[in-house]
Amino acid sequence: MLVLVGLLLSGCGFIFNQPLVGPDGTTAVFVGDDGTYNLLPEGNSHLALLQDGEVINLNNVSSTGDSGVLDWSADGSSILFMEAEQDEYGQPIAWNVRTSGVQTNSVPATLFRTEDMILAPLFTEGGDVTYLWAQDDSDLPALTLYSRADGTNRILHDDVISYRRVTRDGILAIISETTEGSLKLAHVSTYDITTGQTDEVASFFLAEGMEDTLFLLPATFLWDVAPNDDLVAICIYDQALITPQLEDSDDQPALYLINPGQEGAHKVSDAGVVPAFSPDGDLLSYIGAKGEESDVPVIYLYDMDRQESRALDNTIGASSLFWIDSQTLGFTIENKDDTYRVMAVSLASGEVTQLLPQI
Repeated sequence: MLVLVGLLLSGCGFIFNQPLVGPDGTTAVFVGDDGTYNLLPEGNSHLALLQDGEVINLNNVSSTGDSGVLDWSADGSSILFMEAEQDEYGQPIAWNVRTSGVQTNSVPATLFRTEDMILAPLFTEGGDVTYLWAQDDSDLPALTLYSRADGTNRILHDDVISYRRVTRDGILAIISETTEGSLKLAHVSTYDITTGQTDEVASFFLAEGMEDTLFLLPATFLWDVAPNDDLVAICIYDQALITPQLEDSDDQPALYLINPGQEGAHKVSDAGVVPAFSPDGDLLSYIGAKGEESDVPVIYLYDMDRQESRALDNTIGASSLFWIDSQTLGFTIENKDDTYRVMAVSLASGEVTQLLPQI
């Protein structure tokens, strides 16, 4: 497994500060009050917007605990983020789901607070919030809907260990878990939050390590859904895909591309994480490995039409990635002092620029 996953699993707050691009191309991220950026944030920080080469600091939107931007509203007017309260030993003891406007005078508001672990809050089209709720008396999280109108929580689907939004009108992609005898199975499905309809796309045997990985890491680090909803890219370690039928399968699956319509799948890479489709759906980016021991992370681009991957120059050491537009990839890279740089690379020229000034 790539160094990236081991690094992320070492975090204890379950909040990852991945830069997030909004509808108008503005990137939101939390930065330390000293101007540094960390993928696993700690200490005093505030929200910053990266817009047209400028950094706009929203000092009113501050945090004293682990924080990360988790979603933009559909119109780009507000962001959703989560803040973890910690005990004296640095362990999370409560989670606050908060929202804020993106003007310099914006003041955040707390939607709700819970001492049960929650993961992956996302806006619905109408402004409510879906999230994974890990209650103390439940073995697996439940996909839950928070209503901002009356402050209530409603469970939508039990035993969901990861999910992503597909469309703003209520269609999600979920990974749920079932037990068949001594085996655990994971099921990749589409789920309509308005009707409850579930349609299975794929399934795979779920090893204990993969169950923990899916639960702990943000969905963006392990799977993605194409913009036109016709392909699913998913990274699976140490277990076999059951359905659909694989082309040239072996015993060590890694990064798969699944076509639900054709009920087919094939392996993109023996080692790849953070799969992300380009906004136009023509490319799939991911962080793969190279070097003599295949332990040097680098960004790869997979061409859908040619079914070929190529390493992207000047991206060695990438820890995470995100699309800024169809011709520009953003990525993060770790410094020696455990802080990170936020970079952008042009697919046309290969030029790399720094989005946040380095402190």
